[in-house]
Amino acid sequence: MKAITGTTRIFPVIGWPVEQVKAPTLFNAYFEHHGIDARVIPFKIEPERYCEAVRMFMKTENVGGIFVSIPHKPMTLEAVEQSTLRARVAGACNAVYRDADGVIWGDLIDGEGFIRALARTAADRPLVWNQTRALVVGTGGVGCAIVASLAAQGVAEISVFDTNRAGAEALLARAAAAFPATRVGFAQPDASGFDLLVNCTPLGMHVGDPMPFALEGVRRDAIVADCGMKIEMSQLLVQAQALGCRIQKGKEMLIEQAPLYLELFGWPGVSADDFRALEAL
Repeated sequence: MKAITGTTRIFPVIGWPVEQVKAPTLFNAYFEHHGIDARVIPFKIEPERYCEAVRMFMKTENVGGIFVSIPHKPMTLEAVEQSTLRARVAGACNAVYRDADGVIWGDLIDGEGFIRALARTAADRPLVWNQTRALVVGTGGVGCAIVASLAAQGVAEISVFDTNRAGAEALLARAAAAFPATRVGFAQPDASGFDLLVNCTPLGMHVGDPMPFALEGVRRDAIVADCGMKIEMSQLLVQAQALGCRIQKGKEMLIEQAPLYLELFGWPGVSADDFRALEAL
């Protein structure tokens, strides 16, 4: 790999902890493969110093943008000068960048990555957004991002479930205010009647684990998506596939959002297939 020099564009990924982040491996492989003088570097920064760190990095000329990891995504709204609507609805950001005028923006692209992955999953039978009923279980960072992006697509109905009902209700209120055409509400974790079911919790990973939602009444033409990335085929996906449902693996969201980061950071027009090709190297 080419050495880091004074010309190298640096992209911090900030977390607490940061050992688990995948961005350095994924993006540094892309930069090396395409001969781009850039590097993603992890920084372990405690929450109390996070906003200060963001402002310092974004004043640094050779920093091209920031990848934001847990638990800093909600705090990023305070650290930036402007934020996108989807970030405000979700209450978090995972990307920080400068626009052409030098304004520091925060965006949340997990949900858009999920939507793009969904287009690939449903290519043979696309969802009709204004007729789609979706259930999202888990309203942490990823769940909030997906709810915001589904609402922005104009889905007919979004139901959510989380054991933290207060947090889920706050998300629903923000989504309803921003996207009044979409019906939103709190619901029990039952798959019956939904066209799209999304697991944003750690449940359903292994054999014997409790499932995030009951699959007994699931429609056979429904799409079941799991956002977990530790296991490619979770037990939830195994069971859903056995019932005849279309399934979406967690890594698809990661791959599809990679070009979105690069677009914000100054490299538009990159295809997600470029990242799929890297996996085969």
